[in-house]
Amino acid sequence: MIDDPVNHPPHYQRGNLECIDAITAAVEDKRGLEAVCVANVIKYLWRYRDKHPNDPSCDPRKARWYLDRLIELLEDEELQKVMNELDDPLPESRPAAHGTMD
Repeated sequence: MIDDPVNHPPHYQRGNLECIDAITAAVEDKRGLEAVCVANVIKYLWRYRDKHPNDPSCDPRKARWYLDRLIELLEDEELQKVMNELDDPLPESRPAAHGTMD
């Protein structure tokens, strides 16, 4: 039942769309901590004026924490890719810079 305030609280409803449906679509191709961070950013921004009307900056601050964590995670991934590329030996089809080409 869509009007059930426990399972479908009004602060997670926008028109005909529930926050959980938006989150499900947004994290469909993500896994682990990346999915958690994206989901929480969406959740906290979705409800920020409804859940804490006397402190509307509360949920955006929470969203910022998860967004910062997501950025750190992605930057770590990028750094790891660069480090892996540096560790990979030269492909056999490419001559070494110090070798001769006879």
